[in-house]
Amino acid sequence: MKANKIVKILNDFSKSKYQKVLITGSWGIGKTKYVKDFIKNRKDITTCYISLFGKKDINSIIHELYFHIIKDANNAFVKKGITNIKDKLKSLDFSYLGLSLSIPLIEDLYEKINKELDRDQTYLFIFDDLERKHNDLCIKEVFGLIDSLSKSPNIKTVLITAIEQLEGDSKKDFVNYEEKAIDRTYKIDEYSVDAPVNILGEDIWNVIGTIAEDYKFKNLRTFEKINLFIEELIDVLGEEVFTNKFTKADLYRMAFASVLFKIEHKNEMILLEESDSTNKSFMKAYYMDKGDSGVVDYLNERILKNSLDNIMSKNVFNYIRKWYETGEYDEKKILNTIELINSYEEEPLNFFSSEQEILDYIKQSEEYFRNLNGNESLEKVISKVSNVLQWCDVLSIDFVFSNKDFSNNIKDNIYNNINIEEDYFYNQQHAPFHFYSQTEKVNELIEIIESDFKFEYYSKLFSRINDCFSHHSYNYNYLRALNGSMANITETKIRNFILDKLKDNDYFFPIPSDKITGDQWYWCREINELVEKIESHWEINDYHYNFVTHIVNSSNLEKDKMLKYRLSDLFNLVD
Repeated sequence: MKANKIVKILNDFSKSKYQKVLITGSWGIGKTKYVKDFIKNRKDITTCYISLFGKKDINSIIHELYFHIIKDANNAFVKKGITNIKDKLKSLDFSYLGLSLSIPLIEDLYEKINKELDRDQTYLFIFDDLERKHNDLCIKEVFGLIDSLSKSPNIKTVLITAIEQLEGDSKKDFVNYEEKAIDRTYKIDEYSVDAPVNILGEDIWNVIGTIAEDYKFKNLRTFEKINLFIEELIDVLGEEVFTNKFTKADLYRMAFASVLFKIEHKNEMILLEESDSTNKSFMKAYYMDKGDSGVVDYLNERILKNSLDNIMSKNVFNYIRKWYETGEYDEKKILNTIELINSYEEEPLNFFSSEQEILDYIKQSEEYFRNLNGNESLEKVISKVSNVLQWCDVLSIDFVFSNKDFSNNIKDNIYNNINIEEDYFYNQQHAPFHFYSQTEKVNELIEIIESDFKFEYYSKLFSRINDCFSHHSYNYNYLRALNGSMANITETKIRNFILDKLKDNDYFFPIPSDKITGDQWYWCREINELVEKIESHWEINDYHYNFVTHIVNSSNLEKDKMLKYRLSDLFNLVD
């Protein structure tokens, strides 16, 4: 269960018949964060949140309960007569946090607290950080307290812990008493999908999100550390250092890799190929023999996957890595290095350039195109090749690549420029195809690249559709994106590709038999709509009829009446 479900759990719990529930999950997964979100947003529910961190005995917890009850005259826990309550407690040696006091024994707690609470109100007592309690506090006492509170029908208790952090007698007592003391247990095993972007902000997540999704983070606090380190870097270096050559995005990437390497990977090169121990040893020796520059190469190649906007930013990378590793940095050296990056210029070519200068530029550019790694900006690549083709035209020389060869060479750049979470029209608008050159060779090449871009978009889209279908995740948004562009697909190559994919994968139709989910049913409806649009827009006779026939014939309708009912509803079948 994802951590953001905690809000719903507590909302449901407040009106359920359960009295005592447990929420468990690993450290840093977001348990406390979403509990506090619930408290903040549900002003109509009276809550008392208590952390058990460092609590040495049950009395210290009871002290805090009493403190919450009487801390001010407007406290919603008390129905009326706050002055009388305070008077009642004057006889006690009452204090808070650190001083001794006499307090009713635990067996009297129900009577003492319940007497003061409004019987028409539901009260939610939340005890967090059980695993961080002091060793002197016995878990049996905590469960006893929860049991005493739950004797009142209008008091509900929530216990929050990371079970795997319990040790020794605490672990044994927990296992022995959990079943008796807890009505319902909820296990949080994933942090919320939106948690990283909420921590980092959209600007940072838009840069590192695609990279970060490839790694399994053990703790959400890693994202908090990344965010804090980025803020530290910008505070020291200043906003003025960022240009189109040394980009803020590259700073985000280098900070991300530095923190991930230290916190999550413990400074171990765990991303080296493990299936081949010989190759792993060789690659580790290769990186380690190069010292600090080898570590930077590892971070750039293995963690960031060569995604830096400017490869020259690697000159700053080691400063940033050591900054996070040790806390020490030489501000002057870093700023000087950034200045060198920002001041670097390729020799400009214009009307006054010599023929040899232009020939040298063309030769250097051809070498650049040969060594593309797929992470270069597509806009930069197209701009550069357009410039080269125009100078080739001026000098009446041939470009070393044919259009087909060049298109194949930038296939990875095209693929990496596609945002599959957006539809094709969004991707097309943000692609660098919208200009016209006086050089016909440029326009011909751009048309080919745009056609390849469109094909790669649908190839990537079907890859996601296949993943969803294979893993039964049924994120039908990808199908909606496909459905929305069917009328605009006119290329024979793309149409045949889509038809072949549907044929080879039984139309990606998940037979809705037995118990199904809402997402699975919506997916079925999207597939049915897709097939109808193919028949209509592409004028393929009986395509939908053949699809329905195939699905019905491959389904055991007689043994599953609900399946028969669903397919009849979806396809408008008549017995």
